[in-house]
Amino acid sequence: MISYKIRSSSLLNLINDIRTGKLIPDAYFQRNLVWRDIHNKDFIKTILLGYPFPQIFISRGKVDVEKMATISCIVDGQQRTHAIISFVDGDFDVEGRFFNDLSEDEKSVFLKYDVAIIELDLDNNDPQVKEIFQRINRTSNSLTAIEKMASAYATSDFMLTAKHLCDEIDITASTTEEEFKEDPNIPKYFYTWAKINKPTAFQKLILEKGIFTPREISRKNHLMHVLNIISTSIGGFYDRNGKSISNISDRAIDFIPDPATKIVTNLNKVAVIITKIKFHKKSIYLSKTGFFSLCVALYSYIDDIERIDIGKLKSNLENFELNQPEPFKLAMSEGLNNKSNRQTRHDFFTDLIDNSF
Repeated sequence: MISYKIRSSSLLNLINDIRTGKLIPDAYFQRNLVWRDIHNKDFIKTILLGYPFPQIFISRGKVDVEKMATISCIVDGQQRTHAIISFVDGDFDVEGRFFNDLSEDEKSVFLKYDVAIIELDLDNNDPQVKEIFQRINRTSNSLTAIEKMASAYATSDFMLTAKHLCDEIDITASTTEEEFKEDPNIPKYFYTWAKINKPTAFQKLILEKGIFTPREISRKNHLMHVLNIISTSIGGFYDRNGKSISNISDRAIDFIPDPATKIVTNLNKVAVIITKIKFHKKSIYLSKTGFFSLCVALYSYIDDIERIDIGKLKSNLENFELNQPEPFKLAMSEGLNNKSNRQTRHDFFTDLIDNSF
């Protein structure tokens, strides 16, 4: 039985605890922020109207006997606390009024608003904290399949490699137990390896070229995509996400450093090629499906990738985009994740690469 207590806290105390580092809102087990402006505004309006909202769960953490203090983590309530602080900081308005537009009395009432807190008597790195977080999120705002996998297999070498390619882990972050910005269970060898093997070109390509929307990135859709790119590049085609899921488990250890180093180095080379071509924003090659297929196709030429004539490849790909054969169009529009359609797109792309030397 987990010991806990229920208490209340004013928004002012909650904000101050976060700003002074006594309460960590974005601990390693949290999902990325997924609320849109409409959600933030509607939530703040709830507070301004004086209506209650569901309790916030926190883990109390260990007592630092030398500093005579504890550092707690938000287990459930990250989106709400982020909205509160963003509103106070003037990041958005509610019905045309920013926080600074409120009268002194309105600000006082807002900051005195009482929040129900459930304080769990658990250390921040206790596995039960992550379990509670996942159980709370089995609702209408439930975690996506990849969010669950990213959490459940957080320390798998295969998952860590994919996260590194997606720039999902701050490799410069402190790994002390006090921080909890990154999972304290991530092995130290990962940080040592990741600092040496930086896939800068691939990270920039997947995060900055519009392949994924900010919301898709926040829901880790790009991570699932990269897991599939890695799995396909090293093991061939399969239906949907099947092989990626098994690889996360089967390659949980001993994938770092050697296989992972090869993957990161090679995908970075692929990213350099794609970046040099400078596709237009609406290009099929910067769609999620086109990007996946082009990455896998170029990876299959990795031993000869430096001999590819970028100018020829660019011309071949652009001409192909303007004159797409019907079988390719079909493979780009229906059953995108079927093994047969992945193979069809691959065959067309490899023919174009063959003619680019």
